Amino acid sequence: MAVTESTRAQVVGALACQRNSYLRTLEAEVISCEKRPPATAKKNGNKDKSAGDAADGSNSETWMVEFADSVLFPEGGGQPSDHGTITPLSKPGATPVPVEFVERVGLRCVYHLPQPLVPGETVRQEVDFQRRWDHMQQHTGQHLLSAVMNAYDNLNTLGWGMGKSGAMNYVDLPRKPSEAELQAIQARCNDIIRSSLPITVETPDDAKVHKMPEDYDQAKGVVRVIRIGEVDRNTCCGTHLSQTSHLSLILVHHGEPVHGKNFRLYFSAGDRAINLAASSIGAMGTISKLLSSKNTADDVVQGVKAVQASAADLKKREKKLLSDIAEFEADAAKARLQTSKSAWVHRADGNADFVKWVTANVKDAVMACGGVVVVATGEEKKSGQLVVLGEKSSVDAVVPKIKDIVTGVKGGGAGDKWQGKVSAWEKDSLEALRKLVEGSSA
Repeated sequence: MAVTESTRAQVVGALACQRNSYLRTLEAEVISCEKRPPATAKKNGNKDKSAGDAADGSNSETWMVEFADSVLFPEGGGQPSDHGTITPLSKPGATPVPVEFVERVGLRCVYHLPQPLVPGETVRQEVDFQRRWDHMQQHTGQHLLSAVMNAYDNLNTLGWGMGKSGAMNYVDLPRKPSEAELQAIQARCNDIIRSSLPITVETPDDAKVHKMPEDYDQAKGVVRVIRIGEVDRNTCCGTHLSQTSHLSLILVHHGEPVHGKNFRLYFSAGDRAINLAASSIGAMGTISKLLSSKNTADDVVQGVKAVQASAADLKKREKKLLSDIAEFEADAAKARLQTSKSAWVHRADGNADFVKWVTANVKDAVMACGGVVVVATGEEKKSGQLVVLGEKSSVDAVVPKIKDIVTGVKGGGAGDKWQGKVSAWEKDSLEALRKLVEGSSA
């Protein structure tokens, strides 16, 4: 059921979406509408669609609209802006206007809209509740996870980030938790979830605020405290669930070191956690088929390890074969240098090691005869390497000719060696290069 508010604009902290996070629609009056000046476009680099997207300097026009109240949450507290629609009620059959970004400007809640609205008219706001529900599960999940970890030594939350839709969230910690700690933390979180503790919002006058935004006037605004039973009590502007059972579950994922000694722990909650788990189970099933193994975690892990061992062995054999080929090519080049002052070596699947091995094997011979050896890798339309090795005058003489043929080559060198990279060999350039080198008497 829609709720109609007065024309007095509610401050952020006392918005309809904050008073009742489960509210889906609201009828409210337009208080103001201003066209956003391009020069003042806000760019905050938000992870989700935000001011950085809605006001990114594109040619589309944007109007900044304030309503008497809002069922859509403005970006803040680590929680992205809600999405939704605005429908003018003065025009029967009016097309809903999409809303993809709402921001807090001081105490004001400002919508970024693709078209203007008339101050004084009434609209119906409707929130994308699937997105809202997901945000509530992740945000409340973070509060609960941080509260549980706070009972451990040096596992207080330093910061957090909500992942894009369907992705993992994270909390930053002063240290890496042990595997036993992680299992206990996850178990404790889900035990609290099953207890269906009430989650309430308090607005005490003496609320302790550590990180209030500089442009938020606390004296005129509302400081909200989110309480999870007797487990946690924390200031927060975001939208939250009404009871822990609505979280469904919390899953603790992997982690990684960040910012020196800190540790980033990934997690997910609610429907997002279920979807991630289902996706992981599906992926494991696909991998088990590719490995021809049983569809169990242990069997898949063992299968992957076996493939890795096999790949390492093949890589070792490949390296040995390529080394033998490089030695063979170097011997052929040295034989040619006995009757000519230039030699051409090309290997389509050659790599940096191949080039290194060939040049190392021919260096003495080419320096002794005062000639030049050109080594190339790659093939038409693909990238490759190019090395010219020899007596300095011979290298200096042949490099300009090579550049005339291979126009896209980039490189340099000094003395007896010049090397370059080719982003993509052009048609017939390798053949032209071969003819140049083999026909040269450098």
